[in-house]
Amino acid sequence: MMFYRSYALVAMAAFVYACMPTVQRTAAVCPPPPPPPPCAQSAAQPTPLYPAPWRIEAVPTLSNTALQEFPALKGARVGAAFGLVNDARGLVLITVTNAATVQGDADVAEVRGADTVVLPFSLPVVWDGHAIRVDDAIIYASERDSSIGGTDLWYVLERGGTYTAPRPLEGANTPCDELSPFYTANDGMLYWSTTGGASMGGYDVVRARLTRSGTTLRVADVVNVGPPVNSPFDDLFPVITKTLYVASNRRNGTDFDVYRLVRDGMRFEDDSTEATPTVTDSATVQGTVINQETQQPVADAEVTARAKASKTVIGSTRTDSSGAWRLRLPVATTVEVDAQREDLFFDSKTITVPTQQANTTIVLSEPLSLPITYFLRVNFPTAIFDAPYPMTLDSNGIETEKAWQQALDELAANVRQSGTKLKRLVLIGHTDDVGTDASNMTLGRQRVEFVMARLRERGLEGATMEGRSAGESLLPKRRQGESIDLWRKRCRRVELVKVLER
Repeated sequence: MMFYRSYALVAMAAFVYACMPTVQRTAAVCPPPPPPPPCAQSAAQPTPLYPAPWRIEAVPTLSNTALQEFPALKGARVGAAFGLVNDARGLVLITVTNAATVQGDADVAEVRGADTVVLPFSLPVVWDGHAIRVDDAIIYASERDSSIGGTDLWYVLERGGTYTAPRPLEGANTPCDELSPFYTANDGMLYWSTTGGASMGGYDVVRARLTRSGTTLRVADVVNVGPPVNSPFDDLFPVITKTLYVASNRRNGTDFDVYRLVRDGMRFEDDSTEATPTVTDSATVQGTVINQETQQPVADAEVTARAKASKTVIGSTRTDSSGAWRLRLPVATTVEVDAQREDLFFDSKTITVPTQQANTTIVLSEPLSLPITYFLRVNFPTAIFDAPYPMTLDSNGIETEKAWQQALDELAANVRQSGTKLKRLVLIGHTDDVGTDASNMTLGRQRVEFVMARLRERGLEGATMEGRSAGESLLPKRRQGESIDLWRKRCRRVELVKVLER
């Protein structure tokens, strides 16, 4: 079994289970919706994804006979709600109920500092809950009228603070209940619990690969993970951190405990320390994206935030029709925010939210500016074409903190985003004024061929790339007071232009 990134666990109290849409609907604290339609289960003994010597054991410090306990990500708040936290983004999605509403109503809400805000795609008098974030998508369970039966998995996309209309998650739903999704980003797998399909009994944990095409999310190749994770009883809320955790009532059919997947010799941190709930302080950061040439807003640009030190994705979204975007970023953390679109190149900026601005909204004054023509400033010595200096240069010829390999990684990712719309990628090599015209034409071509070879190593098709050399024929104007050395650094560059299908 693969081990995933480590988050702590927290035990949830008994009323949480009552907030789930299930036939066991008795708790008065959280009035549940009516039971789903009768759903015949197909008994099965699935092939285990985790065969022996893997086994399931109860987590000792999270197994209290007086409580119902469920695993959740670090930061889930114990209250009349159930939620998951994406720590890096500092966002908390929870399921909330209101005693004043019609019995059975539940909503997806977001914790924003001291406020809990019900998100607008939740329907009144309908059970909506168990929401998770996957990039700019929110996947959740809902019992709305257009569901196949019981609760289905649905999703919305967030665009600059607004949400698309809910759509069912293709390939996931059955006439029975689907609940408690969980996503593992490193392998693109979505886990959830269902009473549909071939089942060992009650709710079983299943998994499938989550894919996206444009605005459509779907899962493919749904498989029951089998024993020992599943049992003839209810197995719910899969959470994968260092191992796989699940809630199950297999002990007596009523009381839920937290179980984990283990094998002999495995070691765990003390569960009592893992169970301490915390929420990362964060702030909402708003900005805009414009076209560098026209200075007009760029709609539907992809905006991604990454921790600068680890390059871990903190969050992503897309700009709205006015080019605006909004992301929740942690405080006291240096974050790189970049924007790109398939027909343009990309821009980025570094942001550090001060601790004192936690739970506030910060509006960036400078937009991210996407160029039509991109200048790759891999810094070569004067007459060399295949041994760059370690770091790239900025537009002023000043050395940056970005290695040339990272710059090529980013460029390749941007070009891949163009997909089938890209007719060809034109690369033009430029040199400084040292040497003859003929030698500089050769040097410019050699540098372009070096860059093209590195891009092919990153998965770009050679047939889509066209290399040219301008040599020293298009030298930039030397700035007033600029040293000859700095000017020559600015001269040495590779120009890139996308040619798209019309």
